[in-house]
Amino acid sequence: MDDQIIWNSFLQGSKASFQMIYSKYYQNLYSYGMRKLNAPDMVRDCIQDLFVNLWSSRSKLSTTDNVRYYLLASLRNQIVRASVENGKWQKTALSSAENFEIQFNPETELIQKENLSQKAKMLITALDQLTPRQKEVLYLRYFEELSYEQIAELLDLTVKGVYKLNYRAIDALKSVLNISKSDLLLLLLVCKCELFR
Repeated sequence: MDDQIIWNSFLQGSKASFQMIYSKYYQNLYSYGMRKLNAPDMVRDCIQDLFVNLWSSRSKLSTTDNVRYYLLASLRNQIVRASVENGKWQKTALSSAENFEIQFNPETELIQKENLSQKAKMLITALDQLTPRQKEVLYLRYFEELSYEQIAELLDLTVKGVYKLNYRAIDALKSVLNISKSDLLLLLLVCKCELFR
């Protein structure tokens, strides 16, 4: 069923649609939350609070053409609020001092396959050399498949700034890995499939 139909049904009070949204997006939200804030209990609490707030304020919410984007943006805001309340971040240092991690389980089948093993390990090492913002832009663009405009809005950047961060991140990874852009994008796609398997 189409996300917009499910969302609109949820807005009208359908518990089944609400559960479908939760089931469909929980893993994506948890994965994104853990990259923003490596605190499993706090991330789960933020996701729970997000869904409680969604249900209780559904009559005030509007339709959306991208449920995934709406939920990721809402979770990001929830994490920022919870982190400020818990003293994890200072309000003035929220933009550039944030952490963002992209890690893959080295025990996965992807790493075990001899052909991709070395490149995947090199990708993990190369990702560690990027800034947190670059990692977040790559994650949102290639793993969550958000548009540049959506990423800009989510991260409070200009679209040009997002393009620049993405370009620099891709360029840095190409250089470190010594592979073409198309091979790099293919490797990111394979890693994405493994990550959300």
